[in-house]
Amino acid sequence: MGDYVVITHTDLDGVTSSSLVLKHLRNNYGVTKVDVRFTQPHRLHKLLKTVKSTNVFICDLGVNTNTYNVVVDEVRRLISNGATIYWFDHHIWDDGWVASLRELGVKLYIDNSTCSAGVVVRYLNLNDDVSLALARAACSVDLWLFNDPLGNFLSRYVVCRNDGTWRRYLINKLLDFNGYIDDEIKRCAEKVVVRELKIMEKVLKEVIITDVKGIKLAFTMKLWDDGSTSYIAHYLMSKVNTDVVIVCKESSLSIRSRDLNIRDLAVKLGGGGHPHAAGAPFKLPFIYKLMLYIGIRKPVLKLCSNIISKELEKVLSSR
Repeated sequence: MGDYVVITHTDLDGVTSSSLVLKHLRNNYGVTKVDVRFTQPHRLHKLLKTVKSTNVFICDLGVNTNTYNVVVDEVRRLISNGATIYWFDHHIWDDGWVASLRELGVKLYIDNSTCSAGVVVRYLNLNDDVSLALARAACSVDLWLFNDPLGNFLSRYVVCRNDGTWRRYLINKLLDFNGYIDDEIKRCAEKVVVRELKIMEKVLKEVIITDVKGIKLAFTMKLWDDGSTSYIAHYLMSKVNTDVVIVCKESSLSIRSRDLNIRDLAVKLGGGGHPHAAGAPFKLPFIYKLMLYIGIRKPVLKLCSNIISKELEKVLSSR
């Protein structure tokens, strides 16, 4: 049967998707030993270089424009060495990319109408009540619906700590989840909500608001322990009434909008995603990383604002 690896995103959708894949492997094939690895879309190509497994499952990870060719090279290497690759995603893909990867032999499942967990449930035929409930919870947060109470608890549970050991623990816990929100989940959710409330105050004080050709942008900084990107962006967009929110981080940025298609901007920056929720790599010069390390955030935020505003102006001018 060979060895198994699951490569997944770090958020609730990625954690839930990988747990559902593990459930499928355990219940249908008796596979219990699976290597789970976490990454971001702009780092997928680097992680693939280290993979030697014969059964590879990729969840909730699209392909970025500036790393696509390297990803294809690594996929080709794995398949030529006898690997089978299953890829579940819900982001928007270029038709040529889909055709190329499928031609190489990748079993690629993409559905933009749901989240990644929803794709896994659908194509692996996980129709039990718990699997469907977990998919609904992940979709609630990932698709910016916020219409499922379980999603509000689990999204905080995932960011209670920020390390691979914690996420693997969560994946195994969700593997045997019974639908009950236990004391540990409640404690984590409460802890994260308290943290988020403090962050929201800071976000409002630090926000930079700009206007690019009539589009109002809000920029904020986020460190790993600052809570959920989706909640921060949703809150900020509502409080300052902007068209777009850009959440700047040390090595990436997230872009959110309720009404505008911001994926073109993300692609221009070497990223991708959805029309209203996208992301891209964002490399900080060393001096700015040092500023973040010692707690100086404003210059980093100004740098992010200047770079993204200029890129957005280029995107709008080309339309």
